[in-house]
Amino acid sequence: MEHLERDPAGGPRNGRGHRGDDLRRLNTAAVMKHVFGHPGLSRSEIAAQLGLSAASVTNIASALLEAGLLLALPSSAGGQGRPRIPLEINAKNPLVLGIHLGPRTSGVVLMGLDGLEQASVLVPHAGKGAGESIDLVVAAAEVLVDGHARGRQLLGTGIATGGIVDRPAGVIIDNPGAGWHDVHVMELLRGRLPAPVILENNARAAAQSELLYGHGRQSNDFVLMVITADIGSVMVDDGRIRAGFSQTAGQIAHLRVSDRQVPCPCGKTGCLAVMGSDDAVTAEARRRGLGQVQHIEHVLELALAGNEAAISVLEQRNRYVGRAASQLIDIHDPELLVVAGTPAETPAVFASLLAEVSRTAHAGAGAAGRVVLSSDHVFSLSLFAASTMVDAILADPLGHAVPEVLPAT
Repeated sequence: MEHLERDPAGGPRNGRGHRGDDLRRLNTAAVMKHVFGHPGLSRSEIAAQLGLSAASVTNIASALLEAGLLLALPSSAGGQGRPRIPLEINAKNPLVLGIHLGPRTSGVVLMGLDGLEQASVLVPHAGKGAGESIDLVVAAAEVLVDGHARGRQLLGTGIATGGIVDRPAGVIIDNPGAGWHDVHVMELLRGRLPAPVILENNARAAAQSELLYGHGRQSNDFVLMVITADIGSVMVDDGRIRAGFSQTAGQIAHLRVSDRQVPCPCGKTGCLAVMGSDDAVTAEARRRGLGQVQHIEHVLELALAGNEAAISVLEQRNRYVGRAASQLIDIHDPELLVVAGTPAETPAVFASLLAEVSRTAHAGAGAAGRVVLSSDHVFSLSLFAASTMVDAILADPLGHAVPEVLPAT
């Protein structure tokens, strides 16, 4: 497949830079975002709520409709004058590709602008290097696109992975879970996936998804923790995701959460990485006699079936996560602390996390009352990766509406 190369950051390209062009771009983004957050409004209602002229909104809406990014719903019955025509985001045609580069298994998903999965595939690559793993993921993505995106717009690709990621440079600096260091992902992917391509850290991708489709619709001030095989966090302040000066904000894997002398690769003991990650849970389950357990899904299945040892292991892990959550709440004082990952997939033992926050946070039970599960209990880092591309589209809709469209078969 040949792919259109566009600016991966969604920023100004050739021919831009004039004040009028910038204003039109900002107004177009404002209209697109407003329809995204408030579906069913008419052009006149959008104009009134945004403080734009009716003529300007009409022209912008027409361009977005022509680009296939918006849909006009059947007009509602009204009184005199022009009929009221509601608008909404087009969730039927435009697609984005989302890829979670995991340490042993990666996920690839085609997602609509409404955040819903259209098709997906898992790609195992345990024991393989970064280059070979990415080759397998690209091959799977091509098959998925070929089978499910014919005749539909492909607006770009969002990729998320664990560890430290330099988004502007497109480099995985350090992914300890996969054993990858200094991987120049954009160079390895150049021309091989629907462009533009964004590379992001798992936690920041999860926070972006939460902003677009989850708790972020009610609160734009939260801290999100990702607890999987990889561990991280991100602070969202007034709707802005904070990456930090060196793109390393939110590295919580080495917070000390236990006095147990469990060694961590960092040289310390009792770190969240070796006490609360999925791999740590699996190892602890085997240590307690659950020898059949091979990965975290086995522990979850046993817990759901009522196995007391599996439940105990998960409750213990959630206490460790709760101690880290307490520190984040004490430091950042967010309106919400959102927990995404396997703790969010086991609400039956989530009470142990809340109890630990209540016990250890300065604000006690008040702090625990701010801790919530991720909006999507079926945790999908691939969908979260895709949401980074949706955010770029909302910020510059027409700049991304020159898509590759595969011919229908």
